[in-house]
Formats: sequence, C-alpha cells, structure tokens
Amino acid sequence: MAEEPVTAPGHLDPETVEQYFRLGVPTAFRLSENPRAQLEIDPAKQELRLICPVIGAEPDVAAYERLSCSRIRFAGAGERYRFTVDAIDMHYEAYVLIESIVDELRNGASFRHAVSESLSGLKDLLSNRTKLTDEKVVGLIGELLVLKHVIEVQGEHAAVEAWLGPLAEEHDFGFEHFDAEVKTTRSEARSHRIGSDTQLEPVPGRPLYLLSVQVTRAGHAKEAFTLADLIRDTRLMLDGRLDAFDKAVRDLGWQEVDADLYRVRYQARSVPRAYLVDEEFPAITTERLAAVVPQRVLVCGVSYRVDVTHLSHSLAPAPLDNLCEAPNE
Repeated sequence: MAEEPVTAPGHLDPETVEQYFRLGVPTAFRLSENPRAQLEIDPAKQELRLICPVIGAEPDVAAYERLSCSRIRFAGAGERYRFTVDAIDMHYEAYVLIESIVDELRNGASFRHAVSESLSGLKDLLSNRTKLTDEKVVGLIGELLVLKHVIEVQGEHAAVEAWLGPLAEEHDFGFEHFDAEVKTTRSEARSHRIGSDTQLEPVPGRPLYLLSVQVTRAGHAKEAFTLADLIRDTRLMLDGRLDAFDKAVRDLGWQEVDADLYRVRYQARSVPRAYLVDEEFPAITTERLAAVVPQRVLVCGVSYRVDVTHLSHSLAPAPLDNLCEAPNE
C-alpha cells in the first residue's frame, strides 16, 4: 500500500467500489484528516481495511465472522488499529460500514463506540445475508433460460405449469408428451453432474430428454446477464402467473432483497442440445443398479458426472425444438 494515499473523492457509489476491486491491485485512500483514517482495498484478498489511530479500547467483533481488528505499529507513527472486513460478495456493504465508522470518529467517538454504533445498523448485512452457491446459481440460470423460451412459445400459464424444478420433482420440466431434465455447466465440455440414480430415469410411457446448457462468465458484453437480470426479465413476461413464479424462485432460495449479491455476469457459451435418455444413454438408474449391484438397497447417495460432448444429440420436440441445436443430417 502507498505510504501517502490520496484523499478519497467523496462518497463512492457501488459501481465505483466494484471498479476498484476489478482493477486487481491494492488501492489506498485517506478518508479523514482528523482523525487520520485510511481505507485500503485489497482485491486479491477480497478485503477492505480501515487504518486509524488507537483511540480508546479495541472493539469486540468476535461474533462477526467477517470482521477482525488488530493493532499494528508504523515506524515513527505509533500504534494504529487495523480493522479488516471480509468483503466477499458484499464489497459495497463493507465500504459503507467503514465509511460509517469514520463518520463516528469524526464526531468524537472512541473507536470501540464507532464500530459498535456502525454495526448496529448493518449487522444483518454482515451476519445473515447469504446467496445461492455458484452451482445452484448456474443451475437456476439454465432452467430460467428454458422457461423464458417456453413462455414465448406456449404462453405463461403452460410454461409455469410445466416447470417442476421448484417442486423438487425428479425432472425439471413436464411437457404434454415428454419430460426434460435441464443440466447447466460453465465448462467447455458438456459435462454434467447427475445428483441421483432416479434423476435420469424416465417415467414409464414418457420420453425423457437431458437438455445440456452451457454458459460462461462474461464481462460487460451486450448479451451478458446476472441471475438477478434473468429473474427480472422473466417477471416482466408474466402477468397471471407472476405470483406462482415468485413463490417458485423463493422456494429455490432466491431472495429479492439479496439481488445485489449476484454480481457475476454470464452469457451463453453454445446453443443448448437435447439428448434422448434411452437404453443407449449412459445413465445410472435404479433399474440398472439393481441388475448388477448385490444388495442394491444398501447403496445410497448415488451421484455421478456424464460427459455428453461427443454423444449424438437428438431433435428436441416442441416447444424446445427452436431452442435446441438440431442434429446434423
């Protein structure tokens, strides 16, 4: 960090804070001259740090996983407090906390009191805000891309009715004549994790298709979107089924108040492909396991990966035919 940091250009908005993290190099700002307080932004460690004089007792932040405080000594400058905030997925919230602490210090508060007062208004953000795992985010993105297409083709009522994923059914979509299991990956290969021995088991009399969706992280490409963008755009397509959709995404773990946590932008890596799950498809099912595994009932928690990159894909039935890549003749 620079020994003589520049003075921060006033209050930073969320986008400016994100820009400093995207720079990828440490940055330091002076937030206050009296008392002398310095903000350090460390993108590599995903941390924000406040360096300020030792004024009063050290704050007690043991109850907060994301916070720590220590004393450090600078040559010729005496002791300083170093207050560190783990800013993963909450860059702006961490900045607002530090800014609030500095405001309290300017008003004459001790450091312990400044931290306590600032935390009283932000403790919910620091302790309780969580977001879906990356795997769940990518999985939900795949299902929503399919749902949006079906809304366009068949209308909102048929589309939302067909979406079974939020109901914890074995397959993600149940259309009039077939079922579809949507699998989404960020890898270059169409390699998908199958979570059970029933996930790719067709319902008797109903064809089952595995729908392979590939996405990749994107920057500011025109086609890029976040999960929050995708949910917002889907909601705009709905009227009579909006409440059902909102409940469905809530059941999957989405909370609108946490939309700002989903900052990663994605775009399609390829056109989706459909694969008919028939007797030639490499699926592990309860029936196949029972045929080869002694005492099959003792085997549980089956999960595996299947790579369909070089497997011949199928012609998807309507309403997915215009969404998926057609096989070569």
